[in-house]
Amino acid sequence: MVQGLNISYAAQTLEGTQAWDTFMCIVATAHTLGISFFEYIRDRISQVGNIPCLATLLYEESAINPFSS
Repeated sequence: MVQGLNISYAAQTLEGTQAWDTFMCIVATAHTLGISFFEYIRDRISQVGNIPCLATLLYEESAINPFSS
């Protein structure tokens, strides 16, 4: 990830930086929940709805395991 930023000289705009941060947050959350990031994005773009939103999954996970990391 850092090497990619070094090669591309980081984001060129504030919007680009915010988009990068947003996607990295989604990647990390999906990984934590054991969901494929690419499958999640594909589900969102195609609007199939097979995978619930990450907020719902996080809420369900916290209800089951309130002190998990």
